[in-house]
Amino acid sequence: MDFSIHQLRGFVTVAEEQHFGRAAKRLNLTQPPLTRQVQGLERALGVSLFDRVGRGVRLTAAGEVFLAHCRRVLALVDVAPSAARQAAAGQSGALRLGFTAIGAYAVLADAFALVNERVPGVSVALSEMVSIDQFAALVELRIDLGLVRPPIPEQLESVLVHSEDLVIAVPAQHPLAGQEAPVTLADVTDEYIGYTPEGSRYLHDICAAMVGLNRYAVSQLASQVPTMLALVRAGLGCALVPRSIMSMGVEGVRYRELAADDGHSVTLHACWSPDNPNPALRRLASSLRQDPRLPVSRPSLPPS
Repeated sequence: MDFSIHQLRGFVTVAEEQHFGRAAKRLNLTQPPLTRQVQGLERALGVSLFDRVGRGVRLTAAGEVFLAHCRRVLALVDVAPSAARQAAAGQSGALRLGFTAIGAYAVLADAFALVNERVPGVSVALSEMVSIDQFAALVELRIDLGLVRPPIPEQLESVLVHSEDLVIAVPAQHPLAGQEAPVTLADVTDEYIGYTPEGSRYLHDICAAMVGLNRYAVSQLASQVPTMLALVRAGLGCALVPRSIMSMGVEGVRYRELAADDGHSVTLHACWSPDNPNPALRRLASSLRQDPRLPVSRPSLPPS
């Protein structure tokens, strides 16, 4: 079945005017070409679209149904050029965003806010994965943007989007739970609950360096923060966690500042492949380069 957009527009105009002459005038045509357009459309469909009524025309039952579909088709045709230009400019489309489970507490809400602000017509599809898996997905163009921990592979581009201090999570009944002064690592005499290398190599290595590899190697290890905090709550040890984790508000867990000499900050980066052709990504990446810091909330430690 073969017919043109011009035929559809001609048919719709005749249906609205209920008169070939008035429709032709509205379309800046003479009546014979318009009549031929509609006749060709009827031949292609194998149905009659109009009945003659006096000097005008009236839609048949088939014409009524066809008119509703034609209007939808023409509406899509009318917006298609604008939609294509918006997609090419990165003002619409989709963005596949990777994130780490731990990093989600720090910046995922702010990342959504940034996308909505800078590329408001772009939808976001989320994929949770550890940083090393995100790096592979970025290179293979399976995701567009990653929220990752360093080190960043050389073939990828990135900007720093978040930096925060580590705090120490202790059981509510722990002797340090009621201490107001900052805690030193030497104050922690029980075991640490740490990160598995598979869950977060970056946080595992930093925490192991802070407390000593030998001591950290015999601690409880968990791949997910909720598991770590459940172990803390159970009194099995203490954990070094990013400050943003405090927003979880786990009952039975208290958070304490680290002394300045023992303190350490951790970073999170937005990362992408320079080979990625997604216009929405290019638009967002340009915005990130100009203003790389996402808005970050830094909660105060809750009272004991």
